[in-house]
Amino acid sequence: MDTEIMKIKILPLTLLALGTWSLLFSFAAADWDTGACPGTGSAPCIETVINGNTYYFNGTGLHADVWHGRPAAEGGGDFVFEGDDVDLECALNLSCSVALSGQIKKCQDSSGEWRIGVQVNSATLSDGTFCGSINVSGFPWYSKDPTITGHCPFEDDCDSFIPYDPDATSYAGNFGPVSVAALGAALVDGEHIHDVVFTPGVGANISFASDLYDCNESQDCSMNGVLTITNATSFDIH
Repeated sequence: MDTEIMKIKILPLTLLALGTWSLLFSFAAADWDTGACPGTGSAPCIETVINGNTYYFNGTGLHADVWHGRPAAEGGGDFVFEGDDVDLECALNLSCSVALSGQIKKCQDSSGEWRIGVQVNSATLSDGTFCGSINVSGFPWYSKDPTITGHCPFEDDCDSFIPYDPDATSYAGNFGPVSVAALGAALVDGEHIHDVVFTPGVGANISFASDLYDCNESQDCSMNGVLTITNATSFDIH
C-alpha cells in the first residue's frame, strides 16, 4: 500500500436503505409470516421485529432461495445498517456519512446443506469535504463462505454462501465485488473484504477490520468499523 495513505472516516447513514449492507439493490422482496419463529424445523428461520411487530420466514424450508427485504406490512425495502467512524485507509482523507442496504435469503446448496446469503444493494456517502465525489459501485455485493479456496467470484450462488449453524451466535463471510472511485480516479476495482461479521439479535450489527483484496489476494485499501441496523429493532437467525 502507498506510504502516503489517506484515511476515509465514514459515518454510515442509512446498509443489509446493508442507500447501502436500504444487510441489502432493492428487488421486489418476498413477504414474511406474522409472529415469531416456531422453534422447529431443520432449516434456518429468519426473524425480525419492526415497530413492535414480529415477522419470520420459517425453518421448514418454505421461502427458500428467495431474497427477503423488510416485510411488506412495514413498507418493504431493504434492511439498513449505519455506523460511526468507519475508517477506510486508501488514497484520500475524508470524513463522510455512509448508508448500506441489503437483503437476506436461505437456500440449500448442491449437497442439500442450508446456507445463508446476504446481498448488499447500495452504498451512499454524504456530508464532509469531497464526500459527494466518492462513488461506490459493483452492486450487488454478495456474501461468500471464507473457507472456500479462491475467494472470487462473488455471485448469487448458494454453494458459495455462508454455512448455516443453528448454534452460531454470529456469522462471518467475505463480501464483494467492491469498487470505489473518487474524483474520477479508481481507488478499488472489483475487490473484496475479508471476515465481515454479522451478529444477530436486538441492535444487530455488522463489523469488519480488513484489507481489501483483489482476486489474486493482493492487498489494497483497508476498512475498519461497525454498522448497526436502523430500520428494525432486531434481526435474528434461528
